[in-house]
Amino acid sequence: MAAIWMLPSLVLGLYLGFSTGMWQLALMSFGSALIAVVVSRVRRPSVSETGTTVSPFTIVGKKIFYFDKPLTRWRCMRSPKLRASARSLVAERQREQSLQVVLPRLLGRGFRASMPGELCALLGEAQGAALELDLAGAPHVFVVGPTGSGKSQLLRILTKSLTNRHLPTELQLMLVDFKGGGLLDGLGVEPWLVASLSDLEGDRSTFWAGLHDLLQHREGDPTLSKPKVLIIVDELAEVIRDQAACVALTSVAARGRSLGVHLVLANQGLSGVPRDLLLNLRLRVALAGVDQVELVQLGGKALPLISGQHPLIAARLIQHQAPDRDFNFAVGLV
Repeated sequence: MAAIWMLPSLVLGLYLGFSTGMWQLALMSFGSALIAVVVSRVRRPSVSETGTTVSPFTIVGKKIFYFDKPLTRWRCMRSPKLRASARSLVAERQREQSLQVVLPRLLGRGFRASMPGELCALLGEAQGAALELDLAGAPHVFVVGPTGSGKSQLLRILTKSLTNRHLPTELQLMLVDFKGGGLLDGLGVEPWLVASLSDLEGDRSTFWAGLHDLLQHREGDPTLSKPKVLIIVDELAEVIRDQAACVALTSVAARGRSLGVHLVLANQGLSGVPRDLLLNLRLRVALAGVDQVELVQLGGKALPLISGQHPLIAARLIQHQAPDRDFNFAVGLV
């Protein structure tokens, strides 16, 4: 299309050249138009047999190519579009390497966190390295993401990494799952699971009364801060419609750290979450799909989360008085 704009100049140059006898002018006009046509065709992305545009960039080893031309200093290219395309390709390759190298490495060591701490868990990978956190110091985690964003998968990865590192005498799990109760199915966590409640089964009043008794018992004897107790709640907004549940979870959020009782709560958004509870959930994880308004309300930056290439899922770790950290985790690993 750019070559079409050379047509008026070509016609005018040829007319003036032949009418005045200045054949050099006609030749220059024709040569300029020919160069414009060649350049436009060379820079045009190729088209596959299916009719879809193919990226002109490829990566071979550590070199990046524009068609057949190596671009060893792609950051210095003059064209903003070329720079953006090259950066996009490099970012995509880094995500692929994360899936091919880092995540299998985590699987190879059985999703076992390596950092020191009392209650260490894996979340995923960030910039080519495992992203780990100590829940004992967090002390509570709030995961936010719309339906289908990967909340359940992240909870499974976190739980599996904990049970792979800590014995049942060191860690106990309590599960509240209002999506049918199958959140931890197939993970082999039965020796760690001491209580569970779902929207389909379980005595709700007994469960929340038992949690209240646990806090009271540990407050009466400071030596009873072990084993650590981790309470995992999926679909928080549905759970806390029960006033007893809301009171119990708010109490754990405020008092649980010193008693060795910790929360991992997951919800589709901030709607329906009481402020008293939210204030004590200082470590927050936003998944791809959370809008910029909620990112700011969670205490993070308004930069949008870009979804990773399947099966990678993008997420952001938001901590109080710490910079945000973007990371990836993968579906189907556990």
